[in-house]
Amino acid sequence: MAQNATKPVKVFRHRGVSASVFENQSKNADRPVTFHKVSLQRTYKDGDAFKTTTSFGRDDLPVCMHVMQQAWAYVLDAESKRGSDDED
Repeated sequence: MAQNATKPVKVFRHRGVSASVFENQSKNADRPVTFHKVSLQRTYKDGDAFKTTTSFGRDDLPVCMHVMQQAWAYVLDAESKRGSDDED
């Protein structure tokens, strides 16, 4: 059975494209370790319904780069604030 869906810790949006940052927990040598994953999607309207896709057109690519760069900066900042908690 699937686990409960987790909510992103941060979402960056621009022109229908969003990068969602998720925080995950694991163990390494019995120590808790936090790591991040990022999901990228585009929202579009099909008739009256809004839908999402992970397929991007040529003009979406600069927007993808923009929101992914923001997500990357967020992850780097979160890791630096944790300091050496997850490092040997």
